[in-house]
Amino acid sequence: MGQLETDEGAPTAAALLNAASERLRRSGSPSPRLDAELLISHAFSRDRAWLHAHPAAELSSEAATALAGWLRRREAGEPIAYIRGFKEWLSLRVRVDERALIPRPETELLAESAIAEIASRLTRDGAPILAWDVGTGSGAVALALALRFSSALALGRVRLVASDLSPDALELAAENLAANGVGGLATLVCADLISGTGTPQALPDLVVANLPYVPFAEFAFAVGSLRYEPRAALDGGPDGLGLVRALLAQLPERLAAHGVALLEIGSGQASAVRRFIDGLPMRAAVTTLPDLAGVDRVVRIARL
Repeated sequence: MGQLETDEGAPTAAALLNAASERLRRSGSPSPRLDAELLISHAFSRDRAWLHAHPAAELSSEAATALAGWLRRREAGEPIAYIRGFKEWLSLRVRVDERALIPRPETELLAESAIAEIASRLTRDGAPILAWDVGTGSGAVALALALRFSSALALGRVRLVASDLSPDALELAAENLAANGVGGLATLVCADLISGTGTPQALPDLVVANLPYVPFAEFAFAVGSLRYEPRAALDGGPDGLGLVRALLAQLPERLAAHGVALLEIGSGQASAVRRFIDGLPMRAAVTTLPDLAGVDRVVRIARL
C-alpha cells in the first residue's frame, strides 16, 4: 500500500494507524491522528472504537488500495468529509461533496435554536408554522428540522421550505432528505434569499440562515478545506456580512408578524449586525446566542 507497505506483508490496523498518522503529520495536517483514525476505520467499514479494539485486523487488498488513495488526497489538503462522502453532524450522517459547504459543529447551535423555536410555537397554539431554511446547502439544517418535526409536517402544522441559489446544492439537499425518508416533507426552491422565483405566497414565521460570512481577504491565503469547498458558500464580501445584510434588509417585507429570524454569524460580527438591524424599518428584539467557545454565533431577531 505505497508508503504503508511493510516487509512482513499487509500491515495491521495498529501499524496502519501509526504510519498514516506520521504521513499526515509531515504533510501539515492539523489533526493527523484523528484524520488517520477516520480514514482507516472507514476503510474497514467500521467506527473508530472498533478500530482501537482490533489493532491486529488486516485490510483486504481492495480496501488497502482505496485507503492509499484517500491518504494521498488528505495529504493534498482535501477535507476528510469529502473523501469519505459524509459528515457526522448533530447525530446525523449528512452526505457531502463539492456541491456544498461541509456542515460545521457551530451550525448545530443554529439547528437546535430553530428546533426550540418551532417546538415553542407548536405548544403555544394551533396556528400553522412556515419555517424557511435560507441557503440550505447540503440541507443539513432542513434535514434536522424535517426529522424532528416529521409528524407535524405530515399533518400540515408545520411547512418547511429550503432554498438555495445553487441548483447543485439543492440537488445534494434533496439527496440528504430522501436518504433519511423525509424527502416529501420539505419544499426545495431555487431562490435568492427569501425573495425571487419559486417562493411561497405566505410569509415565513421562522427564517433560519447560515449564509457565507467569511471575509473576502481570507481567501487570498486559503488553506485546507477552504481550497476545496465552494467559494460561493463561504465568501461574504469585504467584511463577511454582504449576504447577511441583504437577508436582513428583506425581513421588514418578508418576515411574518411576530416572526423570528435566526442567523449564524462569524466571530466578532455581532456588533455590526446589531447596528444594521437597528436601522431597519422594523421593530424587533435582538439577542445573540454563544457557541461552546463563547463566541456570539447566532443572532435571534424577534419581530415585535
